[in-house]
Amino acid sequence: MKLLPVRFLLLAASATIPALCQSSTKSNLVSTGTATAAPTTTASAAPASTTAPTKPAETAAPPVSAGALRSDIAHQDRVIKNQIDTQQALLKKNQELAKQAAKLDEKNKKLADKNKKLEAKNKAFNDEKQRNEAQNADLARKHDAIKAAEKPIATQ
Repeated sequence: MKLLPVRFLLLAASATIPALCQSSTKSNLVSTGTATAAPTTTASAAPASTTAPTKPAETAAPPVSAGALRSDIAHQDRVIKNQIDTQQALLKKNQELAKQAAKLDEKNKKLADKNKKLEAKNKAFNDEKQRNEAQNADLARKHDAIKAAEKPIATQ
């Protein structure tokens, strides 16, 4: 489902890129013809014979430009296909990473639950330890009291 917008984008791009290339090349042809005519007129002090050879050069330029356009379109097509391949590879990599992240998240949740259980056990252990220490302190006092009570009896 995620590839559908990408396909629409590519379809729109494939329709517009050749149109953009043709329009920009036509404007380049006109400016190129003017650029070649302008230096010749300024350099040769505007004789009529120098402007006449540039017109046949302008008519000869479009077939060369058509080939250049085709090669440019082929080059752009290769570039776009490479970009698509790269994006698809990135998409696959992102999907794999998302799966790994989901697995890690699940492991993290299990570890968090295990950690809570261990903390509860630790708290229970500490509570029992405190009770035992309190009982030991009571037993030690009772033992001391018994020892203290036995000494006077033994002396009598």
